[in-house]
Amino acid sequence: MSARFQIDYKDVDRLLQKISQLGDQAEKTINEVLHTFGVKKVVRDITKEMPISKRQKRHAKLSTWSRAEEGNLEFVVKAAGGAANKRGSFGYLVFPNEGRGPSNPLEQRFMETGLYRATNPVLDELGRAIEEQITKEL
Repeated sequence: MSARFQIDYKDVDRLLQKISQLGDQAEKTINEVLHTFGVKKVVRDITKEMPISKRQKRHAKLSTWSRAEEGNLEFVVKAAGGAANKRGSFGYLVFPNEGRGPSNPLEQRFMETGLYRATNPVLDELGRAIEEQITKEL
């Protein structure tokens, strides 16, 4: 399972004027915000939504459970590890929405919920960073 954050044109209408004022520096500024603040914020908000079982074991919520793939104007947060049979893996993070397995009978949409909660703060930070860059340029 992964959570992909992309800048969608409809979500960025309010930033369009600022981005156009910034010119060639806009892409670099946006990527810096997404790859630093954005990744951390999304991972933090997804982690808050993760359940913890009552079993005495290592839980993803209390560990480094994610890895991020950074692209141009995007990033993807993925579950680190892989199959549940790999030692130290958080295999239950691979298909949380499907409720697979005997210990996970219910679908859990913590990836989507965490990403949804993080979207507005990330867009707000983008606006602030772009405004700051415009001020430096002038």
